[in-house]
Order: sequence, then C-alpha cells, then structure tokens
Amino acid sequence: MKLNNSNIFYKIINKLNGGWLLSPWLIFAGVFIGAMIGIFDKELAKDLLPFGTLYLRLLQMLVLPMLMTAVISGLGNLFVSGMKKSQLTRLIAFVFIGLMMASFIGLMFGIFGRPGSGLEYEAQVTLGKTINESERNAINPAQAQHPSMFAYVQAMIPENIFNALVRGDTLSILFFSLLTGLSMGLLKTDASKTALIVVDAFYNIFLSIIGWMMYILPFGLLCLFAGQIAQVGMDIVWATAKLIEYIYISCIATMLIYSIVIWWQIRHRYSYWQTLAGLRQPIAVAIGTASSFATIPSALNALINNLKVDQRVADLVIPLGMTINPPASVLQFAISSVFIAQIYGVDLQFGQLLMVFVGAILAALASSSAPSIVALSMIAMILDPLGLPSGVAIILLVAIDPVVDPIVTGFNVLSNCALTVAVGSEPAKSEG
Repeated sequence: MKLNNSNIFYKIINKLNGGWLLSPWLIFAGVFIGAMIGIFDKELAKDLLPFGTLYLRLLQMLVLPMLMTAVISGLGNLFVSGMKKSQLTRLIAFVFIGLMMASFIGLMFGIFGRPGSGLEYEAQVTLGKTINESERNAINPAQAQHPSMFAYVQAMIPENIFNALVRGDTLSILFFSLLTGLSMGLLKTDASKTALIVVDAFYNIFLSIIGWMMYILPFGLLCLFAGQIAQVGMDIVWATAKLIEYIYISCIATMLIYSIVIWWQIRHRYSYWQTLAGLRQPIAVAIGTASSFATIPSALNALINNLKVDQRVADLVIPLGMTINPPASVLQFAISSVFIAQIYGVDLQFGQLLMVFVGAILAALASSSAPSIVALSMIAMILDPLGLPSGVAIILLVAIDPVVDPIVTGFNVLSNCALTVAVGSEPAKSEG
C-alpha cells in the first residue's frame, strides 16, 4: 500500500485557479521583470532582495525533510514491491555515462572555444581588479583544499545523524536515508510497511506546504533576480562574457540531448513537443530559483502526472539524483578549468586534460550537496595538481555564479528527469 503523495495538492490548486498561478509564462515574467529592475534600478533591487531571500529560505526549509522522506519511502516501497535489477543497472549506467559526457563536452567547448584567450584589454583590467579586490576580502583560497576520495567517502557517513541534521549535511543525511529505506524495504514486516505509510504521509505533507508556496513563486523570483543582478554588476559579466556564453551554449546543447533521451523512452505515449511541454514547469522553477531541491515538487508532479512515470521510481530517483547526479556542475568545472589555464597561458597536454576530465567529475560529486561558495571551491581538486591558482578560479566563479547558476540548475534538473524516465520506463511499458 502506498499513498498517492505527489498529485493531490496540485489537483486542488488546479481546481481553485485553473493553474494560472503556476503558469511558466507568469514565472518567466517575474524573472524578466526582476532582471530589468536589477539592471536599471539598483536601489529598488536591494530593497526587494530580502523578500526574495525570505522566499528562498521558506523553500529550503523543507529540503531536508523532503529528501529524507522521499528517499526512505521511495527506496523502501521499491523493495517491498520488488525492484528489478535492470532498474538499478540503468540508474548506475545513466549517471556514470552522463557525468562522463558532461565532462567531455565541457572540455571540448573549453579547448576549441578558447574562452580565456584573446581577451580585450578592458576585460583583462576588470579581471585583474576583481582578483586583487577579492583576495583582500573574506574568501580564503587556502580553504579550498582538495580532499581525497577516502575523505569524500568518510564525509558521507555521519558520526551523529542529529548533528548532521543540525548542520544541514545533505550527503550524510542522504546516506542515512538510503540505509533506512533499504532496511525498511528488506524487512517486509507489517510494522515496516506501516512505517513506510507514515513516512509517505509526512512526504505528502511537505509537498503540500511547498505547493502553497508556489502561489507566490513569480513574486519571489522577481525579488531574487532583482537583488542578484544588482549585486553582481555588469562589469565582471562583460569581462567573462565568453566563458558565460560557452557555459550557456554547452548546457543548452546537452539539455537538448537529454530532452531527446526523455522523448525516446516514452515516444509510444507522447510526441517530442508534448514531452517538452510536460516538463516546462520544473525547468522554469529550476531556472528561476537556481535551486535543484526547490524544484523537486514540480519535477515529481510533471513526471508522474504529465509523463506518467512510475511514481515509486520518481519518488526515489528525483531526490537521489539531485544529490548524486550533477552533470551541469561537471561541465562547469571542466570548462572553467580550461578557462583559467588559458588566462595564464598554460597549454594543457593530454595527460593534464585527462586530469581535468576526471577531476571535474570528482569535484562535482564532492560539491553536490555543499553551499555555493564551498561547492565552487572544489575546483581546487582540479587546479592545484596542475599548478594553477585555484584561488583566482574560486573568486571568478563566485562572481559569475548568479549569472550561470540558473542554466546550470536547469540542466541538472532536466538530466535527473531523464534519469527518472530511463529508470522508470520499463515498469511504465509493462503496465501499458
């Protein structure tokens, strides 16, 4: 027995207002207006930023409860109902191949696009000023130590789960949730089944609360974008315009590949354009909030109700994938590493490019659950062994993060939607 925990509240919303408050067009309008305010009225943008930050905190408030309940109930119910080995194989293979593909694409755009070469004089001056000013501020490049894989695995295991909850250590909480869901699913006793139903009920509650917050999503995004654009300023954006341009182009190109993968898996039910239309809301929310976890409710709603993906699979794979499958971050680390090498006139040889290829994947996995500045500092895992200044890279990545984070988040969300469809396609076909 499993509660229908992903579509109840959305049906109520649609009955109340026809869904217009959740329209992607209204969401994009909020983003566009916010960006215009951030460019042309910085004072108003600064006044609006606290409201946007408050809205984002409201969304993030339920991230950890949703992560725990979704993974525990999803994994537990898959084992109770009998999870196929082919599903597990698909999940592992899809994540592994996707991360390698993202790293390769990032390298290719960096090598052939050469975003760090041939910069104009004004861009060089701006980059120099930004680096010098930032080095005098709080960001300490010494903090960007490159951990070993053993340290990364060790960080996954919480010494105290309650301390991990207090710190918001997502990776440790995910590991604990995976073990709990696995044990609940393998026990297959009446008590464990009842516990899973209770966890499902709490998951439904958290989804409903976030569903209420969707009413004011356009206004929240307007405030967030206005404040972020005003804070970043346009000088550093123009100075790194080529890097930003290639990050966007490479992300969009790879998103196109993932969209085709999604359509190919469910082509017997929907056309390509119907598939894109079914995913428009989670992509809009991802680009607007720049938070993968805040996109979980809309992603689940789109996959289960619009694309008819197996609900048990979606409940497990989406929250799990948001933590362990960050291909956009891999791509960003790869192309940014090449960018830094080109700024300093370093011609990377095959062996060094291989280090970037592997390092980008490891850095992205290590940073998948970390706060923004800490996550970006993981580029030190790639640059330090190459003898390149990781501190400079961290400063520049932090400076342009508000500009590139929306497309990076959108790419990560779409890739995990593709992962869910790939894993859940077999049950969906057998049910048809």
